Amino acid sequence: MRTRNILLACLLVLLSGEAFSQVKVENSSVKKQKRDVEVRFEIRETPGYVRSRQKMVLRPYLYSGVDTLWLAPAQLYGKIRYKRERQEQTLAGNRDWTLEGYNKLKGATLVYAESARYERWMKSAGLGIAYHLEGCGCECCDGDQVVPVGPVYVAPEPEVIPVTPAAKNFEVLEAKKRWNFREEMKVFFPVSKTVLHADKYGNQKTLDDIIAGIREIGDREKLRLQGVEITGFASPEGGVALNTRLGEGRARALKDYVQKELPDLRDEDFVLVNGVENWDGLRQLVAASDMEYRDEVLGILDDASLGAGRKTALMKLAGGKPYRYMLKEFYPGLRNACYVSVFYDVLGDKAADAVNAANELIRAGKYAEALKMLEPYKNDDRTFNSIGVCYMMMEEEEIAIEWFEKAIRAGHAGAEKNLQQIK
Repeated sequence: MRTRNILLACLLVLLSGEAFSQVKVENSSVKKQKRDVEVRFEIRETPGYVRSRQKMVLRPYLYSGVDTLWLAPAQLYGKIRYKRERQEQTLAGNRDWTLEGYNKLKGATLVYAESARYERWMKSAGLGIAYHLEGCGCECCDGDQVVPVGPVYVAPEPEVIPVTPAAKNFEVLEAKKRWNFREEMKVFFPVSKTVLHADKYGNQKTLDDIIAGIREIGDREKLRLQGVEITGFASPEGGVALNTRLGEGRARALKDYVQKELPDLRDEDFVLVNGVENWDGLRQLVAASDMEYRDEVLGILDDASLGAGRKTALMKLAGGKPYRYMLKEFYPGLRNACYVSVFYDVLGDKAADAVNAANELIRAGKYAEALKMLEPYKNDDRTFNSIGVCYMMMEEEEIAIEWFEKAIRAGHAGAEKNLQQIK
């Protein structure tokens, strides 16, 4: 008869819609707090559901896919059930036993707050509560309930610190770039002479531009003078021995002038090239002109087999008419120390540039890309905080903590805020 009455009571509960819905879960939340996940909710039980001789056992749990984490149970006692268990505890010698923690009398409000070490699968975990009613005599009142909660994982707010490039960390980013002058740098000399006249042939403007360019390189923090290359030429009408002497002497004359204006330049900052006879310069002038016999002259200049015989071939062409034209129109411009080229290296603080570029990627949520950019500079303490941020945002928090602590020990106090968000 007693079993029949119990089953009848369970059936009435189910038919009336009363079941676990009688246990009201309020203020539920599951949130990641630093390195733990915290589960909070309140339970308000309707007195009529858990009867006086019964006890409801609640088992909260987190779940996501195949992963489940069971949390500490909670129990709601009917009055008679509570008295009976207290008597049993007393007889067993536990006279101080009473309801504490998550053990409550029915009708009381249970405030539940548990925490566990956070694991990455919990990022989108849900909260469920399984329940079992003891003293019912059947399993019809057992069940499960899903409890709505908000997002578990709220991303930290990373603090990334811009890095100012430091001259002590400069290294070459681009080597031996040619300085761009407004026009070709040509300095002209008198026929068969190696004396440089700054005040003749328009040389002063060219010389001023050369000096100004070299000074500008020196004035820029991220540029370093790599060298000044001076190629000395003579016009092709003289003998080879004379032209060799002229080419060398003109290059040296220009070098001496520049070094006098800029005494900080050392001899090793200069590269002097003896171009001897300026056949290349002559060809450029012929090719750019509309002179008579232009194509025939170019043919002779381009014929490598002629060697030193080019001059004789030009003098014989058309009775020497085109040669005499070139002597008048082109050769004066070939008597120079031309092709003055100034080279420089582009310097930079690669690690600082990498940190600042990586910080932009971090702000865009591209943490793996930022980490890859910082990898070559991981021994530079200025990268420590940004590397830590990458791992923090990828939820590799144990690794992130190591990098933040390294950054703090290296004197980068800005990493402290990031560390406090996860430790």
